Amino acid sequence: MSAVNKTDTNTSYSGGATVVKNMKSHANDPFFVKKAAQAKAIVSKLTLPESDKK
Repeated sequence: MSAVNKTDTNTSYSGGATVVKNMKSHANDPFFVKKAAQAKAIVSKLTLPESDKK
């Protein structure tokens, strides 16, 4: 008896991740837009200490 391999045309595998072509985008979702703006504001306030270059 031979094994049957089922293939899905909407799914691809890249490295260890599964990429689904018909997944909903959250690019314009108000929750994610707000969180991204908050993250950008926090990162813009952060500064790294100057390192001594010898």
